[in-house]
Amino acid sequence: MRSAFITGWVLMLGAFAVAAAETVARTFPGGSGWMLSADELWQALWPGSYLLAEIRMTSMLPWLWDPVIAWYLSPPAWALLAVPGVILAWTCRPNRVLSAAAEEEMREHEASLFLYDELSREARKWAREEGDSSNVDDRLPSHDLIDVYSGINDDGFDPSPEPLPEFVKPQSD
Repeated sequence: MRSAFITGWVLMLGAFAVAAAETVARTFPGGSGWMLSADELWQALWPGSYLLAEIRMTSMLPWLWDPVIAWYLSPPAWALLAVPGVILAWTCRPNRVLSAAAEEEMREHEASLFLYDELSREARKWAREEGDSSNVDDRLPSHDLIDVYSGINDDGFDPSPEPLPEFVKPQSD
C-alpha cells in the first residue's frame, strides 16, 4: 500500500516533468497546437527512439501499434502520468482511517475554527439589544487630537498654528 502511494507521487512528479518537457518540445519544429499529445512529444524530443519503437512493434505485432498504442499516445503525456498518479496517491494514502484521539483532535480544531463566527454573532446580538447603531464607525481613532476639534480643550492646546491634515479631523454630520 505504501509503495503504491509512493508510485502515485512519482507519477505526479513525472507529470510535472513531462509538462515542462512539453514546453521545450514546442520550441522544436513539428509541434502543433497549444497542447502536444504524448505521440507528438515523443517524436519531438526523441525521434530516433520513437521510430525504433514503431518499427519493432509493427514487425512483431502489426495490429498493436496503430489502433492500441496510437490511441494510448493521443492524450497529452502529462495527463497519462497525472491521472493514475493522483488516483494512486489518493486511494493508497496512509492513515486514511483516523484513530479516536485524532478524531477528537479534529473535532476540537473544527470547533475552534467556528469560534470567531460565534463571537461575532454574539456581539451583533448584544449590539442590537443595547440599541447601538450599526452605522457608527468604531474604527475611528479615539485620541486627544480629535477631541481638540470637537470642542474639548482641557490642556490649552491651540491647533490653529499647526493645522492637522484633513483625514485626522473628525467629520461633521
